[in-house]
Amino acid sequence: MTASAAPYPCSMLPDLSFHVIGVSHHTARVEERERFALSHGDIVTLLREQHQAGRSALLLSTCNRCEYYWSGSEDGEAFLRRLAQTRGAASRTVFTRHDGEAAVRHLFVVAAGLDSQVLGETEILGQVRRAYDAARAAGTTTRDMDLILSGALAAGRRVRRETMLGRHPTSVSSAAVDLIAERLGTIGPRGVVVLGAGEAAEGILRALSQRGATNVALLNRHPERARVLAEAWGATAGDLDQLEQRLEGADLLVVATASAHPVVSSAELAHVAARRGNRELFVVDLGVPRNVDPAARATATVQLFDLDDLQRLYCPAVGTAPPALADAERVIDDELARLGLSLRGRVVAPKLAELHRMGVQMAEQESAWALAQLESLSDGQREIVRQMADRLVRRVLYPVSRSLRSEVGSQESGVESAVQDLGAALAPDS
Repeated sequence: MTASAAPYPCSMLPDLSFHVIGVSHHTARVEERERFALSHGDIVTLLREQHQAGRSALLLSTCNRCEYYWSGSEDGEAFLRRLAQTRGAASRTVFTRHDGEAAVRHLFVVAAGLDSQVLGETEILGQVRRAYDAARAAGTTTRDMDLILSGALAAGRRVRRETMLGRHPTSVSSAAVDLIAERLGTIGPRGVVVLGAGEAAEGILRALSQRGATNVALLNRHPERARVLAEAWGATAGDLDQLEQRLEGADLLVVATASAHPVVSSAELAHVAARRGNRELFVVDLGVPRNVDPAARATATVQLFDLDDLQRLYCPAVGTAPPALADAERVIDDELARLGLSLRGRVVAPKLAELHRMGVQMAEQESAWALAQLESLSDGQREIVRQMADRLVRRVLYPVSRSLRSEVGSQESGVESAVQDLGAALAPDS
């Protein structure tokens, strides 16, 4: 099933064959979204296939969404359906699609963190940038897509730099720590175990440090990778074999790995719970696919939270819009207007190039006519005549080009006719 989302306001861009279709936290729970979680290797393979088929493509896969962007007449929905089938996704999965300017605006909104589970989260901008880098490396972007992606990244950077959302940055990691701090009352010296050693784990350590946590252990399958990160944030490092031992004295477990399968089983947590007595253990699973077996919810003293729980308990209620949101949307409108000028300028550029080609041709023809009437001129004088004809044409064409380029944003429909009229006026007599 595909739903065309409520259209974004559209008026800033020329007609574009640019599209996006995907699944996100708006329409799918985490157990559905994890079917679409793509590793970097998955993305590289899929983009290589699209390149070999001569298609444009960009794939954005995060804990919130899996989205496929493309340019042209290709059936992107068929691509996503095939991907869903290979990953065993439910046939009832709802995909959301945007086309043309609505697709562009959606990308800008996503890059700015305005469509995330946690409003204004900062991690998405880097994720969009890496998706763009992967598409460029695979050769699956078009010139227009390059402009669009560059504009989206610029919008995201400006929202961070110019609005309150950027002055008070947040992330899924910090939201998770805030939620648990509310539940625990304070973190401080409480025992905390973090699994993972990537970007999300670093975000967790940062948020814990800001909350004054002083008893944090970072565990990873490769402890040497965790050691540098742990030292940077005042944590201790270890390997996964220490998990049960560490959890006996901990109050909080946060799991954020890139594993495609659960790394913490319900049996492990049940065994730990039995040794802890009646002490509650808070477990936060930030993975997509999920890193903790959901069956652990059946253990009475284990309080398990996943990303859907985080959205339900932490995120602002639907319909609430902080003032910073309006500022962010103004930034997006401004960047869309800039993109519109660039795209329209690209449409006009070939016409202007043709006009200059005609001017050069006319200068050559007119100087040849004049020289044919002045046979007694020296070589130097003949060169002066040629230069004069060329300079006259340039002095006419360059101001016209600048004027047309400056007017392209507001008078696109008149540019082509102006170029045609000037071309007719400059054309040599028959």
